[in-house]
Amino acid sequence: MIRGHFRSGFPHVNILISMTDLGLLMNVPFMVDTGATRTLLGHRIAIRLSGYYGIDLAKLPTGRQSIGIGGLASSRQTRVSMRIGSLNIDQDIPILEPVPGRITGLPSILGRDILSHFALFMEDRTNRVLLLEPHESAILPIP
Repeated sequence: MIRGHFRSGFPHVNILISMTDLGLLMNVPFMVDTGATRTLLGHRIAIRLSGYYGIDLAKLPTGRQSIGIGGLASSRQTRVSMRIGSLNIDQDIPILEPVPGRITGLPSILGRDILSHFALFMEDRTNRVLLLEPHESAILPIP
C-alpha cells in the first residue's frame, strides 16, 4: 500500500524515482490525476533539475507535447525507474519545459499509465490517499 495525502485540496503521493539517464535519485511529489493519460514531471522538477543539479534540459531528447489545464506545453524526456510498492516501472517520462515569462508552477502528474496498476482510494475527510496493489484490493469486501 502506498500512502499519500491531500495538499492544497489535491491528492498527492511521494515516489522515489531514479533518473537513469541523468544519474539521479530523487523523491518526487506527484499529484494524482485520473484525467491524465500519462505521468509527467512538472515545472518544479524541471527547475530543480536545471537549477540545483545543473542539468541542461535542452540536451535531453525532445518529448511529445502535452496538453491539459495549463495549455500546450513542450517537453523533454528522460528514462525513469520507479519502485512503487512491489511494482517496478521503467519508462520514458516527459519533463515539462518551463517557458520564460509564463507561470511555471505545474506539478508533476501521476497519470493513468501508472494508476492503472493500482486501486485508488481517496478520502478527503480523513486526508487519506491510498494506492492499493492488486492483491490488497482483491481482499476488500466490495461487491
